[in-house]
Amino acid sequence: MSAVDPRTRFPAGEPVRAVLFDLDGTLLDTVADIHLALNRALAEQQSEPLALEYVPLTPAGFAPREEVRRLTAPARGSISDTVTLRPVRLGQQVWPALPARLLGALALAWWSRRLPLAAEVVVAPEALSSRVRARGMTGGARARRVAGAGAELHQLRGYLPGDPLNRIDWKASARARSLITREYSEDQHLDLLVAVDAGRLSRLRCGELDRFALYGNIAARVAEVATHYDDRIGLVVYADRVLATRPPSRGLAATIALRQALERSSVQATESDPTVAAVSIRGLLRHRALVILLTDLDDASVAHQLARAVRLLAPPHLVLVAGVQSGEIAQLSRARARDWQDPYVSLAAAEHEERTAGQRALLARLGAPVVAAPAARLEEELFARYESLRRARRV
Repeated sequence: MSAVDPRTRFPAGEPVRAVLFDLDGTLLDTVADIHLALNRALAEQQSEPLALEYVPLTPAGFAPREEVRRLTAPARGSISDTVTLRPVRLGQQVWPALPARLLGALALAWWSRRLPLAAEVVVAPEALSSRVRARGMTGGARARRVAGAGAELHQLRGYLPGDPLNRIDWKASARARSLITREYSEDQHLDLLVAVDAGRLSRLRCGELDRFALYGNIAARVAEVATHYDDRIGLVVYADRVLATRPPSRGLAATIALRQALERSSVQATESDPTVAAVSIRGLLRHRALVILLTDLDDASVAHQLARAVRLLAPPHLVLVAGVQSGEIAQLSRARARDWQDPYVSLAAAEHEERTAGQRALLARLGAPVVAAPAARLEEELFARYESLRRARRV
């Protein structure tokens, strides 16, 4: 039997929480009874808040939060904690169990626990930003004025030398007592197909997102713009093989189907092969179309594969190749040497820049416009090129 030494002094002002007599193993085997009695007493008399600490672990699709969250739950109550997360990768994300620890009722020790979370989250592409909408993309399909063509009257205007005589509105001319010409509108509807590279290099980070997430956001926004223009939009996601396809179609249903395909796609651990995507694209397109290829332009080793893919598609299609241009390599090529290794690093970076510039020049010679820009400006420059191709009627 164990007892408290009468000479033991307790801190002043601190109440004695409990006095325990340990009889286990001396006279009787009472460990189970003591355990049950102690839990029952704590359940009946516990009225103090519960201290909890946990780490907000996240799936791979979210930016990690390296912190310990501390909470105090009321007695016999519940508490919630709000954590802001940043998604960085598309697709379905399964939440892991959270490591946590609880402070014992007697505040003598911490007890480790794992908080299971039966939660699954799907990270979807972002919607079209207001910054892009402000550029005039919300007006629907644009009417192109063509003198003497089309079927819908656009406007009446004064006659100009060279106007076809059969487009003169004689009744309006009689009323105005001057020649009036009818202008008709011709609605321009395009077929678009976005090919998204999901190879291993698409896992590289560009800012807060990886490249596949950036390309997925751009593809979803291109679909929204195509819906405003009443264009038909399709999708191909590829790595070393084709992962997802959506034939070109028109309307909101096409945008929803494209977004769902992107949500179910993920980066593969294999090298990408754009020629495989080109073969699939040729089978999906029945008319001349604009093919937007979102891929890595920093890897000069795939230049011949990109060129082969462009040759498979053009003609009859117009291929627009777009990708992230890394500014770090350019900075290394121009950096001042501070160590004996720096000149070699600078030469290697300059050689890499020369190879990638040659790759872009080769694609341009094959008739494929190239958009290479930093991640923050890639979307804006791609939409600007898309609009210029529409105005020039390249497709």
